[in-house]
Amino acid sequence: MTGMAILLLTFPAYSNLLYQDKNQTTQQPGKPAQQIAYVTIKGMTCEGCEHHVKSEVGKLKGVAETKVSYQQGNAVVKYDPKQTSTADIKKAVAATGYQVVSVKTN
Repeated sequence: MTGMAILLLTFPAYSNLLYQDKNQTTQQPGKPAQQIAYVTIKGMTCEGCEHHVKSEVGKLKGVAETKVSYQQGNAVVKYDPKQTSTADIKKAVAATGYQVVSVKTN
């Protein structure tokens, strides 16, 4: 009975061994690191423009997600820098007929 009492009293000291924080963000081995490119685009005037840019950029190898807004005149592209580059993203946008004003990465 005494041993059980000691284990229960000292539980906070060793609880982290049993219950690890699941909210920790760690890079998993084999999973590629991703970057985000913030692209400012000139010339988009409608939702069709958004779809056109999103479709073209989405064709690039390594692009995981693309969000495009004609109202804000930008695109946010999540991509694997080992498979594609900001230059490739710029070319894809330019291929749609719109002008890339700037590209910034995180």
